[in-house]
Amino acid sequence: MNVFIRLQLILSIVVCITAANTYASKGTVQPTMDTSAAITTIRTAYKNINTAPLTTEVFKYESDGCVEDGVVRYFFNEKKEIVKIVESGSIGDGSWSREFYFQSGKFIFCYESLVGGPADGPETKSEYRTYVKDNQVLRFMEDKHIAPAGEKSADAVKVSYKLIKAYTTKKFAEVLCG
Repeated sequence: MNVFIRLQLILSIVVCITAANTYASKGTVQPTMDTSAAITTIRTAYKNINTAPLTTEVFKYESDGCVEDGVVRYFFNEKKEIVKIVESGSIGDGSWSREFYFQSGKFIFCYESLVGGPADGPETKSEYRTYVKDNQVLRFMEDKHIAPAGEKSADAVKVSYKLIKAYTTKKFAEVLCG
């Protein structure tokens, strides 16, 4: 009986290790290939949007303590779908611009540029890129480096859809500052 229990234990361990190795290889190799392909698709869509003939609507907004000279630009394709939104503004010694890209009504990419610094000090610049598929962040980049997705990338996803809704309400300060 004791030998039978040991044999069962050894077989169970072998099966678990084999299953874990199989799962681990699928979990690391396949998503990387899928992620690369998805990012290539997003980059192609980005290029197509920026080279297509688009119509534009521009709105200005301000909110004390949040934004001065805020501007939201909506870009529409020939089907009258929002394919790009550029939101920009400044406060104090800093300014920003965020570009949100959409494909078939879904958010796919955000490029954010921040410029600022103290009035008597050096100017600093930061860039952020968020690649998204099916509302899941595929990749987040800070400047030219891949970084862990976090609050900033999650914010890009939330803000993109809030800006879609704000097109109807025109309450940009409420959406962006609230």
